[in-house]
Amino acid sequence: MDKVKIDRRVKLTILILQETLIECMQENHISKISVKQLCEKADINRSTFYAHFQDQYDLLNYTCNEAIENVKKHLGKQQFSDKKPISHQTLTRILEYAKENADLFKALLSENCDLDIQRKIMNEVMVYYPYAEYDERTSNYLSAFGLFGCISILQIWFKDGMPESPSKLSEIIMQAIDKGITSFNS
Repeated sequence: MDKVKIDRRVKLTILILQETLIECMQENHISKISVKQLCEKADINRSTFYAHFQDQYDLLNYTCNEAIENVKKHLGKQQFSDKKPISHQTLTRILEYAKENADLFKALLSENCDLDIQRKIMNEVMVYYPYAEYDERTSNYLSAFGLFGCISILQIWFKDGMPESPSKLSEIIMQAIDKGITSFNS
């Protein structure tokens, strides 16, 4: 769906559909959620749904893109670069935003979401460390390890009710990426 100036009724309809999708994804994989189910639960006509989105995946993609934009707005003028690692402060701010929007990020990073959406969020928002000192293949392995490790940590954090502060979780993630799992033995 193209982002153009839309009236309040359309904004409300889209918001209701997004909230319904997030609610449904708390229990079901995106592939098991139908447009019919979304419309019934949201009390919206299917024709209204199709006026805005092609299918549930289009709605999910729209929701993902909006979440990424909102995280970037939350960070302000923070410049993302694949040339330098994410800072503890930036990661903490991202995690604070994710905690404030826990239902959304719990759904987007859950096992009920599309794997490509998870990758997109993590690549756009988390900004992994570059592994320039390694060959391309090794760098890809290390990036994938960091990506899926981070997703797993966040899934557990959301599932357990976010017991650690965003700052503490940021420390855990950064220590695991910087120094590896064995660094926690000391």
